[in-house]
Amino acid sequence: MNAAEVTQSRTRVGRAIARARKPNRDHMEALKKRMPFWFVFTTLFVLAAWQILLNPFGFSSVIQRYTQDISDLLITGPFYPTSGHDQISVALTEEDTLQALNEPWPWSYGAHARLLDALLAYKPRAVIVDYLFVDNRNDDTLADLVTEIHRYQAAHIPIYFEGGRDVPFGEAPLRPEIAATGVPVLDPSILVNNGVVRQYPTTGECFGLHRAGKQCLSLALSVYRSLAKRDAHIPPLQVNTDGLMELVWGTNTDPYNRKWRTVTGENGATLSCDDHMGFFSRIFAAFFDADSVRQRCPYATILPVEELVKGVNDPDFPKIIPGRVIFYGAALEGAQDKSFTPVSGLQANVFVHAMALDNLLTYGGKPEQDVVTLFGKTYESDPVQVAAIAPVILILSWLHMRRKRRAETKNAKHHDVSATVEYFLDKGLEMAWHWLAFFLALGAGLALTLAVGLSVANWVEVVFVSVELAAMLLIGVPDALWGYLHHVAGGVPDLQQT
Repeated sequence: MNAAEVTQSRTRVGRAIARARKPNRDHMEALKKRMPFWFVFTTLFVLAAWQILLNPFGFSSVIQRYTQDISDLLITGPFYPTSGHDQISVALTEEDTLQALNEPWPWSYGAHARLLDALLAYKPRAVIVDYLFVDNRNDDTLADLVTEIHRYQAAHIPIYFEGGRDVPFGEAPLRPEIAATGVPVLDPSILVNNGVVRQYPTTGECFGLHRAGKQCLSLALSVYRSLAKRDAHIPPLQVNTDGLMELVWGTNTDPYNRKWRTVTGENGATLSCDDHMGFFSRIFAAFFDADSVRQRCPYATILPVEELVKGVNDPDFPKIIPGRVIFYGAALEGAQDKSFTPVSGLQANVFVHAMALDNLLTYGGKPEQDVVTLFGKTYESDPVQVAAIAPVILILSWLHMRRKRRAETKNAKHHDVSATVEYFLDKGLEMAWHWLAFFLALGAGLALTLAVGLSVANWVEVVFVSVELAAMLLIGVPDALWGYLHHVAGGVPDLQQT
C-alpha cells in the first residue's frame, strides 16, 4: 500500500470515527428504511442467544426456578393426576408417635421390625425403609429385624434399605448383619437448589460387592425399574441419566390426611390439612404471598404409625396399604432430614423420594427432565431453547418488515387519520404484538414438553425473551441500530442521491 492509499485509508477511518461520535440523525432516519430482513433476524437471535446461553446477572436461573414454583402452585400442582398418588403411602414416625408409644429415640431394631411386620400383614407392593442403619450399637433385637427381612423375602414383597454416604467414622453403608440378607441398598441423596427441592438425581452411588465407585440409578428410579420388571402394566423406565428429573409437586389435599391429620400453626393453633382456597385467591396469593398458598400437609397419603404398631383396626388401612408402595421414614425435630418444598414448605425428605416415584408412575417412567435426547444425542436445555426461539424470531422479524413497509406505504399516500384514532390503533397493535410473541413462544415451549419431555422450567425463558424481543421491535431497536451502523460505515441515504 503506497502513501496515498494509506492516507486515504486513514481518512476513511477518521471520517467513520467522526460519524460515530457525531452522527447525522437525518441520514440515520433515511438509512433505516434500507434495513434488510437478515439484519433484524440476526440482531434478535444474537440477543436471545446471549441471554439464554450466558445467563447474564443470573436472570435465566431466577426465571426458571421462580416459574417452576409458580407452575407447581397454580398449574401443574392443582391439575396433577392422581394415578401415581394412589399407588404410594408414607408410614411416618413423628414426635407424637414417640410420645404415644412411650418409646425413646433411636428406636430399637425390634421396634422397626414390629412396624414392618404390621405393614407386611396388609401385603403392600413394596416397602422402602428411609432410615440409615450404620451405627454398630449394641441391640439384642437386631435379629428380629433380620428375621423380618427374611419374612418379606419369603412373601416375595420387595423391601429396600438406604446406604449411608460419607459416614464420619468409616462405618459400612449398612450394618453387615442387615446387608447379609441381600436386601437392595439404595442411595438416598436428594438435590437442593437455592434451599428448595425442585430436581431429583437420576443416578447415585452403588453399594455392594465389586460396585464401589460406579454409578447406579437413584432411589426412586431403582424402585420404579424393579416395579416395571415385576408388573407388565408398568411401562419400562425411560430416563436420560445424563440429566436430572424436574419434580412436579402435587398440591391437592389427600382425602385420608384431611380426615385425621392436623398441624400446628405458627401461633400454636391446631389446623387441619383441609386448607382449600378459591381459584382467584390462589392466583393472587401465589404472586404476592406464596406462603399462604402452600399446603399445610404433604401430598402423599400418610399412615399413622402408632395405630399400626398398636394393631388398631383402622378401616382405612385396607384401602391405603395393600398393593401400594410404602415409604417408611421419620419427621423428627433435630434429625436434619428435612428439605423445603415449593408447595408444602419444610417436609421430611421421605416425601421427596415419594414424590419422585409418584412422578415416575404418573408419567409412565418418562418424567420431565432438564435434558433432551434427539437423534441419539443428549442436549442440555439452553441450546434447545435457542433452537426453539429461532422460528419465533423468524416470524416476528418477517411481520416486523411487513409492518414497516406498510407504514411507509401509508405515509407515502398521505392518509389523513385523526390523532385519536391513530393513538388507539397504535396501542391496539402494540398489545396484539406482545400477545402474538407470547403465544408463539408458548406454543414452542409446549411443543418441547410434548415432543421431548422438557420441563416448563427449562423452556419458560423462551416466552420471556420473545416478549422482550417483541418490545424491542416495537420501539425500533434493530432499525435504529442498522441506521447508525450503516451511517458510520459510510452509507449514503436516498436524500443525498436525488
